Amino acid sequence: SGVVGKLSDMPPAELLQTLNINQKTGVLRIQLANAAAAVSFRDGAMVDARYDELTGKKAFYEILKETEGRFKFVPGLSEAEMAAGEMGDFMGMLMEGLKRIDETEDD
Repeated sequence: SGVVGKLSDMPPAELLQTLNINQKTGVLRIQLANAAAAVSFRDGAMVDARYDELTGKKAFYEILKETEGRFKFVPGLSEAEMAAGEMGDFMGMLMEGLKRIDETEDD
């Protein structure tokens, strides 16, 4: 079943971690004020991330910074996404992204 909500109720880090831990397969679509974003998961592993013109890890790190927008998780992936390699270690990327946010706020 699809999951819907607002980033103000469930921040991206928490939302993405939930999809990872629960080994979900599908696409998290996020509608932001000025752009759209999408993160694809296969059995909880991130296989693609897109944010406006960004892709991959750069897109993932930018998505983590967002606090306002609406999201919807749509189960299922395309054949290409099912065959795609993982973007990297999810928890490692999440910790790196949160560290980057903390460093930005400290400046």
